[in-house]
Amino acid sequence: MSEKMEEMGKTGSKYDVIIIGAGIGGLTCGSYLAKAGKKVLICEQQSKPGGCCTSFKRDEFTFEASIHWLSGLGKGKFIYKILEELEIQDKIEFIRFDPVYRLIGKDFELVLSSDIAKFEEDLVSMFPAERKSIHKLISKCASIAKHPLKMLRYMKKTNEEIIDPLFRDQKLKKILYRLMPPKYSLSNQIGMVSKGDYRYPKKGTSQALSNLLAETFQANGGDLSLNTMVNKILIENGVARGVELPNGEQIKASYVISNGDARLTFLKLVGKEWLSEEFIKELKREVCASLFLVSLGMDLDLKETRFGGEMIHYILDLDELETSDPNKCPIELIIYSNRDPSLAPPGKSTVAIAAGIPYDYMNKWKSEDGERGEEYRKLKEEVADHLIKTAENVIPGLSEHIVCKDIATPLTYERYTLNSKGSMMGWDPTPENMRKMFKMRKQDTPIKNLYQVGHWTFPGGGVPTVMISGKNCAKQVLRKSKKERM
Repeated sequence: MSEKMEEMGKTGSKYDVIIIGAGIGGLTCGSYLAKAGKKVLICEQQSKPGGCCTSFKRDEFTFEASIHWLSGLGKGKFIYKILEELEIQDKIEFIRFDPVYRLIGKDFELVLSSDIAKFEEDLVSMFPAERKSIHKLISKCASIAKHPLKMLRYMKKTNEEIIDPLFRDQKLKKILYRLMPPKYSLSNQIGMVSKGDYRYPKKGTSQALSNLLAETFQANGGDLSLNTMVNKILIENGVARGVELPNGEQIKASYVISNGDARLTFLKLVGKEWLSEEFIKELKREVCASLFLVSLGMDLDLKETRFGGEMIHYILDLDELETSDPNKCPIELIIYSNRDPSLAPPGKSTVAIAAGIPYDYMNKWKSEDGERGEEYRKLKEEVADHLIKTAENVIPGLSEHIVCKDIATPLTYERYTLNSKGSMMGWDPTPENMRKMFKMRKQDTPIKNLYQVGHWTFPGGGVPTVMISGKNCAKQVLRKSKKERM
């Protein structure tokens, strides 16, 4: 616990705002509030800030925990404006990388870059009979990217409902579904890539952004307490009044903001007694999938390959896009050291291989009551070996050059982030969940003076969107506190 927290406890004074969780949403929100002169405390259960936006070291290699890229960072774009408003836009450098995606199958390869006309041309060359429909889809995606409010018109539809009636060729549909998952609400990756605004910190992984926001928060007078778990949200007469730590210590505040998992926030920290049956039922809806991640340190310089820093989707079998079988599932591969050479020693590289193998795979990864024993460790090694074998279709001989390996399962992500089932982006972005998310756009909750930020509330998952949620929530709290003083 920090000296400032101890002092507040001794004097009986309270914070204006307590934020639970130092993810990007909480850090952004806290930075705005502290800059506005509010007394703010952020409690973070981990030893470093960032949530999903973190890195870790193994031997001489630095690995990205989960983030693929960042967008909205071009001058005048919405995330750049947030950094500008916090007066930190010049304190971090981002590199723009292009292309963004490379889709590789047994008989095709497609590159998605800011030159969206080239992507369209390549698709048409593969599927000439679908020329008109391809142009229609790509034009629509590009238009939505330029005018984001148009997205609201498509929120009620899944990608499948848009793509299926538009095309006849089943192979083309399956390729497009790799970019636009069929059951999700319109995900406009094609259009977003066309804007040429995909970036990554020049040095230090996504942790560099997390650290900068944490430093900004503290420089403006905020109090960041790491290794500090919150056990309970204090509620009096239906109003949030502070938090309680595991040792029983209570810290009071006028407002509480949760940057944590929605189920954990309401079912554990708040308690069912304060919630309606209808609200509790809403918490049972499906969450976005986690991932299985293999991080490799290589004694090989992969800058010499034809790949840059793009995400490589390798598809073993187009008919098995949704399988969780490690022998058949598609993989995503990123050579992070091709973006940031400082992540590996000279002549060496870092590679990340990810697959959508779910939380419940093989009876929760053969973990007994959440205990990760010998069977769990054996299973995750077996799955990692399968994915590495698949990755050798992209980088031949990969397995012969591994000098460092780290494996994360969905249980790993749940343990480190406390997100239900290790969810990477909060609620599953289906049309139904997106409609419910839109209703949460004020980011308030059934408990007065308790708010949410992050990927469990509006506008949803992804680094840019959680930063927007942080800014918007800070504005809500500042407006409300101003009214209460009048």
